[in-house]
Amino acid sequence: MNPAATPEPGTPLNAEQVAALVDGTLEGETEQYFEHVRDFESATKSDVVFFRSGPNETGRAPAQAELDAFQNTAGGLRLVDAATDVNGRVCIRVGNPGLAAAKLAQHWEAYIAETAMGIHPTAVVDKAAEVDISACIGPHCVIAAGAVIGAHANLVSGVHVGEGSRVGDACILNPGVVLGPRVEMGQQCVVQANAVIGSAGFGYVWSGSEHVHMPQVGGVQIGERVEIGANSCIDAGTFQPTVIGDNCLLDNHVQVGHNCKIGRFVILCGKVGISGSVEIGDGAIFAGSSGAAGHISIGPGAKVGAKAAVTSDVPAGATYAGNPAVDFGLHQRMQVMLRRMARPKD
Repeated sequence: MNPAATPEPGTPLNAEQVAALVDGTLEGETEQYFEHVRDFESATKSDVVFFRSGPNETGRAPAQAELDAFQNTAGGLRLVDAATDVNGRVCIRVGNPGLAAAKLAQHWEAYIAETAMGIHPTAVVDKAAEVDISACIGPHCVIAAGAVIGAHANLVSGVHVGEGSRVGDACILNPGVVLGPRVEMGQQCVVQANAVIGSAGFGYVWSGSEHVHMPQVGGVQIGERVEIGANSCIDAGTFQPTVIGDNCLLDNHVQVGHNCKIGRFVILCGKVGISGSVEIGDGAIFAGSSGAAGHISIGPGAKVGAKAAVTSDVPAGATYAGNPAVDFGLHQRMQVMLRRMARPKD
């Protein structure tokens, strides 16, 4: 097999092909073909493992137990950084072993559509909807008038697409997904089971005697290559769309309120709650169970710690923690002072 040729997805690869795929440098020789990326403990000679000797993106360095497990693994090929000692075993040197492993795993573990090409007999498709001949419309899908389903989109069991919505090419909508009216989704998006996108935003006006609902007609605009986790909800904007930028990653059980403007490459981990009209800059990260109050701005590259409650603007690149959230350095000093005060006196 020619190492320079682009291999078919899912096929076994030799070491030269792996190195070419991840743009790495091969050290050593082996005639073994490899089929999976595995963890240290379960790996066999036909598996690839990866290890990074220095701190990762979050600043965490590997523990001694991880180093021992890596040195003792039966994995036949190692993806490592320049500083990792492999004791003479076959390896591929790359700048970011985790990233290389992800690219390699995508080759072998590519997503397989859960439904065949075409429209399932139980699906309900309005005559005014536009459905590409190559789309996969699964059981019990409902596609309303005005919806546009592009080429290679995969809609599987229980998907509902509202009026005026648009789903881009190569999107994957998993079971139970609901798209409300005026949802626009770019190409190559993945929406996991039971997510709801475009439900009415939580907007009310107090009349003096009751809360009067303000109709939420702005819809949702989602960029390209966005992933939305299971049971997550993104509310429609009031007059203008709620916006999710390209390459964002939303974990399971994430709530995004109406009128939010979320930039590109933003990560919202599990159980994050973002109130209405929040602006989040490119590359910001919210850790698990954290949240933001409404009408504030989170700067590009900012990081919000787990369970933190942000109630005011966060500068670009800053790290905040606590409830209410403050600068991480200040939060740490506050915790030290509280511990000292709580210690019993001699």
